[in-house]
Amino acid sequence: MTASTSSTPEPAPRPARSGAYPDGRTPLADAVLAVARRDIATFHALPLSHGRSIRDSHMRETYEALFGVAQLAADVSYSGTMLDSFFRPRGPLREAQRLAARSFGADATFFLSAGTSTANRVALTALTQPGSRVLADRSCHQSVHFALNELGVDVAYAPMQRCCDDCPRTYADLPRLLEMFRAAAVEGRPFDTVVLSAVSYDGVRYDLPTVLAELAAVHPGVAVLVDEAWGAAHRFHPRLRPLTALHAVEALRAADPGLAMNVAVTHSAHKSMSALRQGSYLHLIGDGEAQERTAQALFQHHTTSPSWPVLASLDLARLQAETEGESLLGRSLGLAGTLRVELATDPRLSAYRPLGPDGHLTDAAQLVSDDPTRVLVDISALGITAADFRRMLFDEYALYVARESGDAVLFHIHIGVDEATLLRLLDALRTIQRTYRSASAALAAGTSEHFIIAYPPGIPITVPGEKLCERTLSQIDSLRSSGCEIYTLRNPTVSVGDLAAHAVTGPVTGPVTDPVTGPVAGSVSGPLTGAVKGAVIGPAKGAATGPATGSLAGSVTAERLAGAAAAAGERLTAATATVTDRRGATATERLAGTAAAVSAAGTTAATVSAAATAVVTS
Repeated sequence: MTASTSSTPEPAPRPARSGAYPDGRTPLADAVLAVARRDIATFHALPLSHGRSIRDSHMRETYEALFGVAQLAADVSYSGTMLDSFFRPRGPLREAQRLAARSFGADATFFLSAGTSTANRVALTALTQPGSRVLADRSCHQSVHFALNELGVDVAYAPMQRCCDDCPRTYADLPRLLEMFRAAAVEGRPFDTVVLSAVSYDGVRYDLPTVLAELAAVHPGVAVLVDEAWGAAHRFHPRLRPLTALHAVEALRAADPGLAMNVAVTHSAHKSMSALRQGSYLHLIGDGEAQERTAQALFQHHTTSPSWPVLASLDLARLQAETEGESLLGRSLGLAGTLRVELATDPRLSAYRPLGPDGHLTDAAQLVSDDPTRVLVDISALGITAADFRRMLFDEYALYVARESGDAVLFHIHIGVDEATLLRLLDALRTIQRTYRSASAALAAGTSEHFIIAYPPGIPITVPGEKLCERTLSQIDSLRSSGCEIYTLRNPTVSVGDLAAHAVTGPVTGPVTDPVTGPVAGSVSGPLTGAVKGAVIGPAKGAATGPATGSLAGSVTAERLAGAAAAAGERLTAATATVTDRRGATATERLAGTAAAVSAAGTTAATVSAAATAVVTS
């Protein structure tokens, strides 16, 4: 073995019992905080010199608003004995890494502030040699593919497979991967390294205990990289822990203390733990040479200007996971279950269809299962694309969903999602369903009960009573693909006389008659009184005169509507107005939904119009 160019973390002492963690120490976070609190003037690199470089700048307020005074003070460039050396740690960084290794069950843990793409590159550099044979999971992250392409290794890829026709998720064909591994060993040309992506973006988890046990049995000296980027927190809950990589290796070691397998596990801490973005753990189980090779690879690939706030956040995230992880993950599992139940049972959410965990990934022979903290939802019944749905959630409801797959979107119920956040999501989903009625549902009976309208141009594709055919379905799909929005409106069955007898009372008065399709070309006059003609289909255009003035093209905001009502001395609110339908029932819930639909900043005209329609047609 070559002489050490960087300090290898010492193996962490094993806990005396499961869950026996250190007593609440965060040595690195404490050290960075202590430095940040001192008024140290630096003659080295800035970085920002505790804010001195921007003290008299016209940009100071923006800096402080964006980063905060504490972040500016903590983003330091001290190294060596002044804080600690990143590549040869002897002080608080070394101790923080030892505590993390002990917590996760690794022989050694390295902190990285350059993301898990770098961690994967470091691990592969340490585990492979030029000319060695590597069997890789085809579904691995791009960083794995790029690294393997540059390391001079002989790579074979195990194929991927799709879950089923009803579920868009893909993952490695693990039975086939094991077949390839066994066949190579029989041929006398075993694979030296295997790469697995254990917890996928789409919420697929691998049966790592079975896979790793099989690899060790066939070729005991194999090295394995497990990219478990999305599963860092899983270690800290008893329901999730059994399928994690480090727990699986612990079990193998318990059965065979002489286990020769070297295993590297990478974790994107910020994806599931309370760490800053780009904070990553690289855990290693293996002999001293593997640890030394990993330390040297870190020196080759990691930036020499690490972010100390990011590294400190890894220390803090570890302690939070130790002390609070089980309860936080328990909440996440409960909320994910609640979301699935609400989608399956609430008629106001009938347009959303959860995919899994029931009915998908239940074949144990495939060696995969669902991540229960993720809820994949088919939204095709809304009649809008998943991309448009994501955009709407972000723009109108301040809710971000990162993943779409075909007609499905993925909700990750992580430890940062609480009860109030889930309620916001459910309210948004109900409002969107009221706005975008299902064209597919309208077509199911063979005879249309709805107006189905594409905008532009605003001409009905079907009218109530028309016979429907495959040609109609194809026309709708074609129009949707071309960028048209598809609207549906149930044919009103209430007579004009009934409506007049049970008119909308409160600030808005007068009967509601006659659906109006296409752009609204007319005007609304007076203080929002008199007859309101029809349900608006498509973006509203034209001018509003009287107290409500200005163009309604594009979007209508709650501020404009409130201003119009205030000018007349009245306000339209869900709290004060009561709507009675033709059965005499109070419809405050529907009115509240309408108010919610127009209260979000940037609400589109289509949203406002369809929300108003809900009061009449639902």
